[in-house]
Amino acid sequence: METLQYLIAHPEIKHGDIVVAFGPDEEIGTGADHFNTKDFGADLAYTVDGGSLGELQYETFNAAAATVHFNGTNVHPAEAKNMMVNAAQLAMDFHEALPIAERPEKTDGRDGFYMLTDMAGTPDSADLSYIIRDFDHANFESRKAFIKNLADEFNQKYGAELVEINIFDQYYNMGEVLKDDLTPVELVKTAMQKVGITPNSFPVRGGTDGSKISFLGTPTPNIFAGPENMHGRFEYVSLQTMKKAVELLIQIVQDVPTEN
Repeated sequence: METLQYLIAHPEIKHGDIVVAFGPDEEIGTGADHFNTKDFGADLAYTVDGGSLGELQYETFNAAAATVHFNGTNVHPAEAKNMMVNAAQLAMDFHEALPIAERPEKTDGRDGFYMLTDMAGTPDSADLSYIIRDFDHANFESRKAFIKNLADEFNQKYGAELVEINIFDQYYNMGEVLKDDLTPVELVKTAMQKVGITPNSFPVRGGTDGSKISFLGTPTPNIFAGPENMHGRFEYVSLQTMKKAVELLIQIVQDVPTEN
């Protein structure tokens, strides 16, 4: 909003048409599901959702979510032998069958992972929720196949449909789109240099609304906004970095080529 206010107050700054969108909560992973790029009408775009000064991100995870439901048979423990199927125990066994070394706390860089995000269960019924992440699309598909096959193996082992799994894709690596035309990225790098910022590009171990918007037809890298220690109780935002983000955006709109 500060950028828009500045541009309105300074009509002498020459620029092309600017369109702005404010989305719902990006953190739920579905914030751009209904984003209409045709109505938006931009040739390129940027999300302002990064962290430290200089961050420029144009490669993200491929992302999916999985829900796994376990059907149990509860029997009084005094008479449970050879009859009880404890859904809560099945869920524990299922989770332990996933690679321990492929959890978020064991990975970094370009490593992918499985993350248990929620769990609930009784002997009758249990549920696990996961997120699945990988930069490489082939590895991403392999991860989804692995967890699906694991559910099939449990059902074969127990001779019944005790495990039900649902997997759905959330977003994809925007780098697959941007690799064919890095113009939006180069524009930002040049603008950063003009305003005294050193670009810091690295694969983001997460995603942005720009991940989905890029695949909808509008290449959308992500630039810094100033927050630090995100998603934790020590999160804060740097006012100085926010001001530099505004300065950068003002420079970008001046640098984007326009039709005469």
